[in-house]
Amino acid sequence: MEAASLDNGANGTNASKIAWLSLLSALSRLSRSFNIIVLPLFVLSIGSDEAFYGLMIAMAGYAQSVVLFPAGAFSDKKGRGPAILFGGVFSGIIILFLPFATDPTLILILFAATGIGAGFRLSSVTALIADATKRGDERTKSYGYTMAIATVAAIAGSFLGGYILDETALPGINPVLVRYMILFFIMGTLRIASGIVGFMAERWLKANDMLNSNEVVDTSIERTQDAKNDTKTTTLFGISRMIMGFSSGMVVPYMILWIIDAFNPSEVVLGSLPAIANLTLASGALFVGLMSERTGKLKMITGLYILAPILTIGIVFSPRPEGFLLMAVFYIARQAVANMAQPANNSLFMGEISRKKRGRSFALTRIMWTVPRQTGTLITAVMLNLGIFSSMTAFGVIVFPIAMTLYPISVIPMYFAVKRNRELIRAETTEGL
Repeated sequence: MEAASLDNGANGTNASKIAWLSLLSALSRLSRSFNIIVLPLFVLSIGSDEAFYGLMIAMAGYAQSVVLFPAGAFSDKKGRGPAILFGGVFSGIIILFLPFATDPTLILILFAATGIGAGFRLSSVTALIADATKRGDERTKSYGYTMAIATVAAIAGSFLGGYILDETALPGINPVLVRYMILFFIMGTLRIASGIVGFMAERWLKANDMLNSNEVVDTSIERTQDAKNDTKTTTLFGISRMIMGFSSGMVVPYMILWIIDAFNPSEVVLGSLPAIANLTLASGALFVGLMSERTGKLKMITGLYILAPILTIGIVFSPRPEGFLLMAVFYIARQAVANMAQPANNSLFMGEISRKKRGRSFALTRIMWTVPRQTGTLITAVMLNLGIFSSMTAFGVIVFPIAMTLYPISVIPMYFAVKRNRELIRAETTEGL
């Protein structure tokens, strides 16, 4: 009876742990899920164009990359909770002021500053999940559960954004600036809430002794995870992120703008596309979290990244405008397969890095992803501004499939990082015999 009671208590505590981490991930993801619809439409509503939108996204990304490493060091020393709290509150307050800025330069500066808060928040959320879980199956499943729940929550963001901005679906709110004020208030409040929940989650995990301050791992693995090896592993994973980041920067920020130009759907229909894609992604992320330990994380990631450029070709070559539904199917599938590898990706990297270096190591890979991503976005903005392509539609048809071919190539450096570490483990094991 006593053993059964202890097991029930442990199970209840583990469930509470997943609940805290899922709530944090859900609020963090939901607060960002509005961006994909609200930001491009906001830019168009103030009379700016796709090039300005790309510049705005790029500047926020560069600001994020500048603070990522000090944010990771702060997170490692002071705790994940304080870093998440600062990032959420800082970016949330700035978002609240954004609709009151009428000058494009001021909008550019304000939105760029949100990247500072994102730099503190995003890396610490991922590191906190790793700190609270054990290497291997538990960690991969936890990333899968939290990402699935967060993605389901994110369905509301894009759909609600499109619904509030659609004057046919929701009449009676005038002028249109009031609609954006409502949305930015929601977005800012959610960022602040995610910061508070992150701080509370870490305090709860510490109080219940659920942070792996002395993580128990295989001795041979532990002996190979020194500072020098962590640096080499992080560099190889960072090169992978660089390749994928540049590809993503030329495609992801402009996909919605491409759909607007090619098919001109209503705002509520436009908002429904990412919402449905998030529903598919949630199921996929859960599947990857549960199955990637069995099939192999690298195999799972590689298969998904091979599908991404194939589905992108389907998007851009769907008949226009009569092929909107066909395009929507390809878009939903592409969004899912390009992102559902994240649980396996995060678990793989965190398992290869020692706990005390996770914040800084993740920050470094994030920098190596962010700078090329924003560079890709900025180069695209310049090309659009110079009129190299006849239209946004023509740009997407040519550039999107080419850029997405870098996704499967990005797996190669990860393969070499994992292979190198396994060889070190084998050598360590042999030496100990």
